[in-house]
Amino acid sequence: MKRNQLLIIAAASTCVLSGCSGREEITFPFSASDVYFVEMYRYTVPADAQTKVILETEDIEELYDSFSGKSVSPEEEESDLSGGTTTSFRFCLNDGTDYEIVYTYGGGRNGTIRFLTEEKDCVTSADIGSFWEDCDSEPAAVHESKLPGDPCGLTTKPIADTMLLPGHYVAEGYDPYLEPYLDLYADETATLTYSSVSSDKPMGEITIEDGSLILNDDMFGKKYTFVIDGEDLIFQADQSAPIPQLEENTLKDGARFVHREEE
Repeated sequence: MKRNQLLIIAAASTCVLSGCSGREEITFPFSASDVYFVEMYRYTVPADAQTKVILETEDIEELYDSFSGKSVSPEEEESDLSGGTTTSFRFCLNDGTDYEIVYTYGGGRNGTIRFLTEEKDCVTSADIGSFWEDCDSEPAAVHESKLPGDPCGLTTKPIADTMLLPGHYVAEGYDPYLEPYLDLYADETATLTYSSVSSDKPMGEITIEDGSLILNDDMFGKKYTFVIDGEDLIFQADQSAPIPQLEENTLKDGARFVHREEE
């Protein structure tokens, strides 16, 4: 399931940049101990993006401290950063929320730094891009749909040959907050949660065949089939792996999944 972004509704004193009015220092609205892990990304062209994952507490604290106190200023005009290198960060917090930052440097004196979760754009002379080189984690290729800020706009484009947008699809007719749901991603993968009390989450690549969406569970070699009905999906139990009957909210045959914005 996609992780919800952190919503900051605190007083100005707890916000990162106090509105970016004049030169400020970066101060996060969470502590290093609140961070579960960090995903870093680097690219000039999104299709060639790489990622590093920081898991060790000591390394998380070091990255956190590297940001803290760095000076930033309001972005007074739109910067031309075409061809620049982007380094972005997703702080995955213990409460299940994310905090995202995108830094782009085009070769000038300053780079732009966007605090996506705070919806603030600023400039900085600090070399935020060097944090990538300082991280000893091994880089790995990553699909551009995973990049913070969705630089290619992939989340607004339907899955190929369908009207289905990437996003969160919830089964109708179940108790609120306990519904089965399906998360579709722009890289044409998906995760199914078929019961609110089960930790088993089939996930893998999807295929579109004869008007149906098929989720192929990579780990267990199972498949789950949904008829595509316009912008909705209808679960087909007779064409899917058996669903354990755990309690009344377990996914049932014919359940209609509708797109819903995550809260």
